[in-house]
Amino acid sequence: MARIRTTKVQIPAQRQLGRRRAPAAHVLDLGRGTAPVVVVVPQQPSLSGRLALAAGRALWRRRVAWAPVWVGIGIFGAAGVLSAAPAAALALAVPAVLLPAGWTLIVRRHPRSAVRRKARAHTRAVAAWSAGLAWSAAAVWFGPTGGLLAAAWLAGTATAQTLWWRHRRTLATTPLTAPTDLP
Repeated sequence: MARIRTTKVQIPAQRQLGRRRAPAAHVLDLGRGTAPVVVVVPQQPSLSGRLALAAGRALWRRRVAWAPVWVGIGIFGAAGVLSAAPAAALALAVPAVLLPAGWTLIVRRHPRSAVRRKARAHTRAVAAWSAGLAWSAAAVWFGPTGGLLAAAWLAGTATAQTLWWRHRRTLATTPLTAPTDLP
């Protein structure tokens, strides 16, 4: 049996044009007296590449639904960066104390009852902002992964995500009602 001479051809990867993957076409010149050969190779991403693309597309489609998690990750990262300069903790601790103090002052002493009612309606928001600022100040001072701060961050982020989902679900399922006072 005669030995057939073969040549190994390595086909380079092609640039991706949008979402559509164009097949790679290569012209091979096999030497004098032979016709050039055109090889068309479809681009097949690897399994890990396909999984990464699927995960990226899924996260992008649901980016609003996961907003509290992204904000939590950003705050965790910012606290990690700011922990290099612990003096920044003071800039976060002062508003963490003054925010509820100012809110309490408005709720108890403001002369207009409408303002007091509106301030009472924002009780949970003020408590959440104050807790977030206090956590950020402690995370900048001690480092975000130190002690119970990481567990507090995880619990706060999970709580915010759960409340976010619940709030969005109630908005989506609230029935529209017709006004009853029309003749």
